[in-house]
Amino acid sequence: MVYIWEFEFFESNGMVDAFPCGDLGYGATYGENLQEAVEMAADFLMAVVDDHLMNGVALPPMEFGHTPERGGQIIAIAVSHKLDDIPAMTASDAARELGVTRARVSQLIRAGLLDSWKDGTRRMVSRASVEARKEVDPKPGRPCSSEAV
Repeated sequence: MVYIWEFEFFESNGMVDAFPCGDLGYGATYGENLQEAVEMAADFLMAVVDDHLMNGVALPPMEFGHTPERGGQIIAIAVSHKLDDIPAMTASDAARELGVTRARVSQLIRAGLLDSWKDGTRRMVSRASVEARKEVDPKPGRPCSSEAV
């Protein structure tokens, strides 16, 4: 599916900021020049689309024809994406990759520390969230009560 969103691009502190128009809900991005800011806006939109797809939530409806609010220019950014495009693995594979049990992967999913979704009867986990979890390199065993899950 193709997702299109308007962004306002404007210069700020020697950079080009990109703010989504309408009710995308959160965030903005920037680049060193307009081309980089447009590429970053496309990456930003792709991340928002991924988040909505993984959580089974529709993006808010986009309205076109916005006028600049910050003195910049409006550019429509389009990305083509579907849930199958998100690099993923099964929850069992994620458990092997992380060196934990399948039950522990379920706990991490419920705690919001791994991104996941259902694909039919299979629980899929985003590869990016598994890699991010590996970067944290948690110590083996139960966490102290003062530490996060």
